[in-house]
Amino acid sequence: MPKPEQTEKATPKRKSDARKRGQVAKSQELAGSFVFLSSVLVLHAYGAQTLGHMDATMQSSLAHAVRTEGYTIFSVWSLFAQTFGSFGMVLVVMFGLAILFGLLLNLFQVGFLFTFKTITPTFSKINPLTGVQRLFSKQVAVNLAKQIVKLIAVFILINSALYGHRDLLVAVGGMTPAEMFNQLSGLVYDVAWRFGVFLIIIAFADYAYERYQYEQNLKMTKQEVKDEARQAEGNPEVRGALKRRQREFARRRMMQAVPRATVVVTNPTHFAVALEWDEVEMDAPVVLAKGADLIAKRIRELAVEHGIPILENPPLARTLYEKVELNTAVPPQLYAAVAQVIAFVYRMKRKTIA
Repeated sequence: MPKPEQTEKATPKRKSDARKRGQVAKSQELAGSFVFLSSVLVLHAYGAQTLGHMDATMQSSLAHAVRTEGYTIFSVWSLFAQTFGSFGMVLVVMFGLAILFGLLLNLFQVGFLFTFKTITPTFSKINPLTGVQRLFSKQVAVNLAKQIVKLIAVFILINSALYGHRDLLVAVGGMTPAEMFNQLSGLVYDVAWRFGVFLIIIAFADYAYERYQYEQNLKMTKQEVKDEARQAEGNPEVRGALKRRQREFARRRMMQAVPRATVVVTNPTHFAVALEWDEVEMDAPVVLAKGADLIAKRIRELAVEHGIPILENPPLARTLYEKVELNTAVPPQLYAAVAQVIAFVYRMKRKTIA
């Protein structure tokens, strides 16, 4: 039973984990009720015919044995095969239906499931104290109630059948054994098929109860739902630390690219953007590094260390910082402004743009 604080429905992950442990909603009554009813119907359909065939075969075989030399091991085996062969076919049909219903109804309830968890030894299964507690559990009370209901149903069905066939019971004394067998077999069948239908109704009710109990047992607290969601999305602290490491790695890699820059455009102190230009291999200048405040300061320091020209152009520096991503070429609308910067640098180095 769920605890008072377990008010939330089970999540798909909770149900999946429970299924892997072999914890599913399943009624033990469902397959058995269909097997019982199918056996009753098969016996009713072929039982009388089979018994008649067995009787005729036995009489014929015995008469043949009297007219001949008697019994041999082969004649006895032949008698047995002929007499019980048809009955064996009835048994094959009954067992075949039992297997079929067992498979189909288990698939209907739990689907395809293969796990060793349900047969794995656990201490709770062999703990005497736990065993005693299970004797007084709610599940045991429910199972006892089901058996009592079945007994009451059998009592009611038998009494109603006997009452409905009271004239037949009075006339039994004047019947031949064959007539008595036929009449009583009909009475037994009348009780059996009604009881089989009743078992199926009880089985579906039991399955509904088992599903309800399954849902109740898997209920979660609000905190468990939050913890599961957090685990599914990743721990925020871990994700934050990972993002910080990623940013730090990207920053170091960006700083390592600054020495390749052709020029650094500044704001002059708030922003710094390092541009690389190669008139032979590039179609347009590329932003190697950019940053604001402390990062901008570090870019300027690296530029000084490696002798890279620094040019103050606040509008261009801000636009490049806000509009152009790292390792991306300058867009055409900035070509003119950037070309002036590159030309200035080349003049400083006494070069001409090819």
